[in-house]
Amino acid sequence: MLLSLAGGFDVMIEKVRDVLARARAAGRSALLEHEAYAILEAAGLDVPRYAWWEGEPGADVPVQVAKLLELVHEEVVLKIVSPEILHKSDVGGVAVSRSEASAVGVAARRVWDDVGRRMPGAVRSGILVVEKVPTMGGSPAAETLVSLKQDPAFGPVLVLGLGGVLTEWFGAVSAGTSTAVLQPGRVREGLERAVAELPALALLFRPSRLHATPPLDLGSAAVKLEALGTIATAFGEEVQAGAADPLTLEELEVNPLLLAADGRWIAVDGKGRIGRSTATLPKRPLRKVKNLLEPKSAAVLGASATAMNPGRIILRNLKASEGIRYGHLWAVHPKEETIDGVPCVKSVADLPQPVDLAVVAIPAEGARDAIRSLAGNGKAESIILIPGGFAETGRQVLEDEIVEAVRSSRSRPDEGPVLLGGNCLGVVSKHQYNTFFLPQYKLPFHDAPGDRLVAVSQSGAYLVSLTSNLDGIIFPKASISYGNQMDLTVSDFLEALLPDESVKVVACYVEGFKPLDGARFVDLARRLRAQGRRVLAFKAGKTVLGAKAAQSHTASLAGDYAVAQALMEGAGIVVAQTLDMLEDYTRAFTMLYDRLPRGNRVAVLSNAGFECSSVLDKLYGLVPARLSDETKAKLAACLPSIAHADNPVDATPMATTRQFVAAAEAMAGDDGVDVLLVSPIPVTPALDNLSPDLAGGTHQENIHSSGSLPSELLALFRRTGKPIAVSVDSGRLYDDFVQVLQRGGIPVWRKIDRASRALSALATL
Repeated sequence: MLLSLAGGFDVMIEKVRDVLARARAAGRSALLEHEAYAILEAAGLDVPRYAWWEGEPGADVPVQVAKLLELVHEEVVLKIVSPEILHKSDVGGVAVSRSEASAVGVAARRVWDDVGRRMPGAVRSGILVVEKVPTMGGSPAAETLVSLKQDPAFGPVLVLGLGGVLTEWFGAVSAGTSTAVLQPGRVREGLERAVAELPALALLFRPSRLHATPPLDLGSAAVKLEALGTIATAFGEEVQAGAADPLTLEELEVNPLLLAADGRWIAVDGKGRIGRSTATLPKRPLRKVKNLLEPKSAAVLGASATAMNPGRIILRNLKASEGIRYGHLWAVHPKEETIDGVPCVKSVADLPQPVDLAVVAIPAEGARDAIRSLAGNGKAESIILIPGGFAETGRQVLEDEIVEAVRSSRSRPDEGPVLLGGNCLGVVSKHQYNTFFLPQYKLPFHDAPGDRLVAVSQSGAYLVSLTSNLDGIIFPKASISYGNQMDLTVSDFLEALLPDESVKVVACYVEGFKPLDGARFVDLARRLRAQGRRVLAFKAGKTVLGAKAAQSHTASLAGDYAVAQALMEGAGIVVAQTLDMLEDYTRAFTMLYDRLPRGNRVAVLSNAGFECSSVLDKLYGLVPARLSDETKAKLAACLPSIAHADNPVDATPMATTRQFVAAAEAMAGDDGVDVLLVSPIPVTPALDNLSPDLAGGTHQENIHSSGSLPSELLALFRRTGKPIAVSVDSGRLYDDFVQVLQRGGIPVWRKIDRASRALSALATL
């Protein structure tokens, strides 16, 4: 596609390189407006005719300005050119003049002087004289914004949105739907997705009552934006890292692009920034993640012989683990012979053999020295660094020394160890081992299904909360707390899990990505999604970037979180906006993965009218299923006469357990139903949903007996292949009812809207 550009791909790149090199030679990191024009022209975008009046305006217009005036017979726009002024019109830096030499000279002098008074300290490089472009009035595409930037985590990204002086206003009133974030190499598919999902942006590419044809052609816009994306990629951090004299195009913004009266899409403003960034993705021997997750031998550094410190708790956990082979566990301690029956060696060098896993529970400087020893002598294939106290507390130098020790080992034939942490809890690997240094009576791990799930969290505390909330319901194959990402990152675990087809769901809590690792994360997630697997993610950091970011239209509309969300969703990642949502999605996908719905048609069964009414307003991506006449007849036959026998079905509090379950079975059997949401308010005496009254005399219900509501719902669940979820919106008295259902495999929520939202995630991706 890009080879169709005039001169071809190589010529385009060389033209841009020349512009960037000239700016650097002038000692600038900021690009001037006419330099931005040159880059845009190289990408195939239209720009207005212009002339550069360098320096302070004199009495006579320069030759190049005079030649422009001969070509432009209407009006011209004069703009101050300064690497320090972002919003020229705010400081008197823009004027419109007749296309006559005398008028242009007067206007140029006025612009120069006005800016000098309002920003006396700003560098003024000259005046840009530009033809005034007549716009297509009344079109939503009259003014648009296009930009590229090098995101620290995701690399080159493009932004397209409604532009002009009201750019931020459009973003605010449209709740963010006026702007799309696009990934180079995938511009067209990203643009198509954005038009389908973002109503304000769709105005640019769809016909309307006022515009019989779309204001912009999506295919043509995608080609031009892709060319710009190619430039962003070619002058991005990772590509330029291998260059002798790296040139990075950090940012280029055009606001506005005008839709001209003749139909051209013309860039009439532009600014940019260059740099020397050379971030690269470090290479790691990811085959050794298997040693980390399934170790057969281990050593613990930092276990106390006299106190129950974290190292000793971990040592005891490893001693009791199923995965570590007998006789292949050691403690490193300078004085002791044994700790809790585990043999000790005085130093890492004294380990009788290299171990699959070394757990370092020594603080700060001691941890650095231990890792230097482990990495330097090849005594460990993987390391977990438990303590914090490094970069997160301001001790960057100490962290850098640990990172350097590990990376230096990569030059050996064995490529050294992989390191997890620091500032982490480590790993709970199901039926393998546990390094969470928390007592079992505070954080039990009861066996439960869940081998299809791996949970990966930057926050150890969040992983503890998730584990506790799911205890007895879901026991993940692995729960990984990865902390500071000194070495292994969240993306490394996605890559390591690619060959493991038993893992169907990966739930991720991410606080931040290492440089360029966000791009790798979305690429790996896209590969997992292509295999039918699901990646779920919560990304912390939704707040506005701050005053510096707000100076740029691009940063204020597409900050770090907006970029992450757009690119993750574009890769098929299920993005949770809240922690509740991440837990809900984890529960839904893990428990119902083997019965994912074929569509988004939901049937709702309740015994409360308020739920039937309220859920219709909270279906998210679901749509109400149309029940067949046969199903309606079955419902009418099995429910009380006062029931509403159509979707959503209000069985009324009079419905007995037998009637309620018969209605659920009729709805599950309807071919027009993809998902069944069952929401019995359990306080009615007609439903059998209480634990037995062991004292006797109060009631005869027994949730464990045949014929009880949970028993019958579980029997129905096993008979049908469709996804079924339950909402139980009542208090602690019904906790046992909920537990019986969930331990039987049916996910339960305590609010119907949370249930419908989780089911929507299942059905709409």
